[in-house]
Amino acid sequence: MTWNAPQFTRELKQTADAFDRAVAAARCEELVTHLYGSAEVYPPGEAERVLGILRNKRWFDLMQKVGDAFIQTERATLKVRRQYAQALIDQGNLTAALSVLEVLVRETAGHPGENAEARGLIGRVYKQLYLNAHQPALPRNQQSLQRAARAYLEVYQSDPRNFLWHGINVVALVSRAAKDAVPLPGFPQVEALAADILECIQARHDDKQAATWDYATALEACVALRQPSAAVEWLARYVRADADAFELASTLRQFTEVWRLEADPGLGPNLLPPLRAALLAKEGGQVTLAPGGLASEGKLSPVGAAALEKVLGAESYKTYQWYLTGLQRCRAVARIGRDATRGFGTGFLVKGSDLSPALGDELVLLTNAHVVSDPSSVAGALRPEDAIVSFQAMGPEEHRVATLVWTSPPHELDATVLRLEPGATVDGLDPYPLARHLPLNDGQQRVYVIGHPGGGTLSLSLQDNLLLDHDGRLLHYRAPTEGGSSGSPVFNDTEKWELIGLHHAGSTNLPRLNGKPGTHAANEGITLSEIKTALGKALEGRPGPGRASRSQ
Repeated sequence: MTWNAPQFTRELKQTADAFDRAVAAARCEELVTHLYGSAEVYPPGEAERVLGILRNKRWFDLMQKVGDAFIQTERATLKVRRQYAQALIDQGNLTAALSVLEVLVRETAGHPGENAEARGLIGRVYKQLYLNAHQPALPRNQQSLQRAARAYLEVYQSDPRNFLWHGINVVALVSRAAKDAVPLPGFPQVEALAADILECIQARHDDKQAATWDYATALEACVALRQPSAAVEWLARYVRADADAFELASTLRQFTEVWRLEADPGLGPNLLPPLRAALLAKEGGQVTLAPGGLASEGKLSPVGAAALEKVLGAESYKTYQWYLTGLQRCRAVARIGRDATRGFGTGFLVKGSDLSPALGDELVLLTNAHVVSDPSSVAGALRPEDAIVSFQAMGPEEHRVATLVWTSPPHELDATVLRLEPGATVDGLDPYPLARHLPLNDGQQRVYVIGHPGGGTLSLSLQDNLLLDHDGRLLHYRAPTEGGSSGSPVFNDTEKWELIGLHHAGSTNLPRLNGKPGTHAANEGITLSEIKTALGKALEGRPGPGRASRSQ
């Protein structure tokens, strides 16, 4: 049967646009099998478009696998080989990428465009080597920075009107060299070069000839020239130009790693949150969350430890303001572990009086009992005195637990309220707004989860988050999850991101709620209203499902 390359490309793009990575990976496996098992000519343009689709979604491992198959079966164009090198770079395989690019530079001598792209990527390799080292005083690292800047400069000077992105990298690296006290003799003056680049792109924009990368380059020129208002305008044009995930991630990386805008109060707050919000939209922003073992008996739905946290799908688009609010909600989410390098679970700050008037206005940390509890009653849980709490969105500071205020075991509400040690710098946070009501139980509502996938970096779940059912005590929903972050907050789908629950578990065969027969693939959270009721009773001294206690 003849392989229909254009149809494959169309179907892969549809799959990628739906953020369905699992299906995309399966289709790529089909393509690789075809390439190795067939002698058919593969249309060069279709090969390049396939790799472009994967690059735009930043699926670099799939891009590398498919690119390697094109190369090994002698179907690779010069662009395919360059795309393959790009995939290597973005996965940190810098030495391998450099070997590919050095050969490619020699073989593209008669192709100015591809030659310039390959030389620019060599600059990217050396730039990344310098940044990864974090030691600007070492001679070999200074040599990497010099090689990077020289690679970009030579391409820019060969045709300044057409190779503007190479020029703006010269601006960025010369600026960084000055900050790091690394000598770069013989390079242009930064402000003049940035102004020339900006003037060129402004003319293109006025003539309606500007491309997406032009807007990113103009934005970076404004950063170099310290023009925050103009930078915001170019950022808006960049996002409206339908920048893809690869482009947005590249700009964000440049601003955080090279320009270090997170430490720049004049530019960082205006540029980084909108970039991150736009990137979340283009990536379909998925998070993977976690649990530990849960008891299989009791009042909550039975959940086997081996079946917890399944990836259940992919999709979602939301408004710009909605993403910004979601990013703000990240600030109060904590990674909890035995040290600050790896998480055991997740927790989040809540205003004490929102849970019980007895707690006053202090901020308390809410997590699962199977994450932090008394190990004598919950096997495998962290002791309060052993837990290290860190808020990634607020900085590197580590916090310790001062008091376990209340806990309800996993077979009841699987919830623990903690008070952090005195002096913890968590002031200035806006408490999460609590939803007054649960969402309509109509099968159309969505929920969103923030946590630490695999105990690693902070992420948001924005895909396939349908609220399946709730019974006032439990929430069942589809949200992409994976091991690492039990104790995450669950939010409703309003613009305010109102808190409705505490995530704790999931299964591919969770018993349905409200007396409905059978099971379904779902994740499970405990409603905040149930936690509030139980905590209130406990603190008032009345019997409740939990118990008030203090760590010793």
